Amino acid sequence: MQINAHKIIDAQPDVVFHMLMDPDVLLESMPGLKTMHEESRGVYAVEMELGIPGFKGQYQGELRITDVVVQHGYHLTLTGQGPNGPIYISLDVSLANGKDGQTDLHYQGEGEFGDSSPGLAQKVLSGAGNVILGQFFNAVAKRARKDR
Repeated sequence: MQINAHKIIDAQPDVVFHMLMDPDVLLESMPGLKTMHEESRGVYAVEMELGIPGFKGQYQGELRITDVVVQHGYHLTLTGQGPNGPIYISLDVSLANGKDGQTDLHYQGEGEFGDSSPGLAQKVLSGAGNVILGQFFNAVAKRARKDR
């Protein structure tokens, strides 16, 4: 699954960056993320509960934040294993100044759910993955508006 989207957030890039680096914000905003324990700087053991049809269940894995450029972005990798196979998401997240004090947040990368065989199931999972990421960044945007 290829991922390439952006979101306008009503907050300055430095505020958005700090929110995206805050484990509490990540835990509160990422759909299905139940626990997040820091193992080392930028590396977290995570437990997720997915509600995607055909992929429902508990998943354990790791979230890594690397290649951090303060106030400009980072690379996020999420890996996990659960009852329906592995999950993998690799995203470059970048922040740029937008109009009127806003942030233009862009994210692009790739993801896989289960085996990488083509077909309807992968298309459904691809759509679901994009929806989950959209929900995550929408939750961050909502929190930014609330914290203003």
